[in-house]
Amino acid sequence: MERPRSELGAIERIDREYNQNMEPILNFKAGLDDTTFYSQGSMLLGGFYRGSGVGPRPTAILLHGVPGVEQNLDVAYALRDQGWNCLYFHYRGSWGSEGNYSFQGAEDDVSAATEWALEQPSVDPQRLAMIGNSFGGYLALSATASDRRVRATAAMSPLVDTVRDVFDVEIFDKFAGMLTGVTGAELKAQWDALPSIHTLQADLNHRPILLITADNDELFPPSHYESLVIELSELTWERIAHADHVFSTCRTQMVKLTVDWLLETLGD
Repeated sequence: MERPRSELGAIERIDREYNQNMEPILNFKAGLDDTTFYSQGSMLLGGFYRGSGVGPRPTAILLHGVPGVEQNLDVAYALRDQGWNCLYFHYRGSWGSEGNYSFQGAEDDVSAATEWALEQPSVDPQRLAMIGNSFGGYLALSATASDRRVRATAAMSPLVDTVRDVFDVEIFDKFAGMLTGVTGAELKAQWDALPSIHTLQADLNHRPILLITADNDELFPPSHYESLVIELSELTWERIAHADHVFSTCRTQMVKLTVDWLLETLGD
């Protein structure tokens, strides 16, 4: 009898073995799944890079910036090569996800992604990490402060304080043209209202955090981070010389720093 497609998919992804007590041992296979889940009633689109290995795998949630042109999927590939899962997704109102975009709403979307990830049988709930770049780094730090289930965080060139003179109205108009349900003026007002990461010091202190910054960052130079480094005792700061905001000429170095630190912090 022909097996249903859903059953075939499960067989392809998991080999079931049993130990001497006849308890199941799950051997997960590497792959990539198209992924949908819901946030505040809107369907979000993404992908789930499955790492191979016996038993639930360490897992990272990968958060892009605004509007999200740089997806940082080279990080996802590198993590999968090390047996990690990696979930990436698009916030409401961006890149085909339903709903209207907002900076505040993206925080709810990260929470929804966390719940989805922790429901997957291949995800080890004791080894969950956040990774984010730019505004995604802000979201990663914010999620870490509010959710103790996040065990490690890597933030690349993250927003820490809203710098009002970095983006002019024309830039926000350009961003809004790539998003749904928001204007440039609304984006700018939301940006200016974002709380500083410094207000989360009490919840971020003594948490494993990797901060990777770019010495030639045209948006957030190293001075943007100096006080944060002093405030957070478990923070590791890696500076990459000659790199721009998205590490255009230093991707390999940035990816290696991120993956090596996560392996050291949460294992493989």
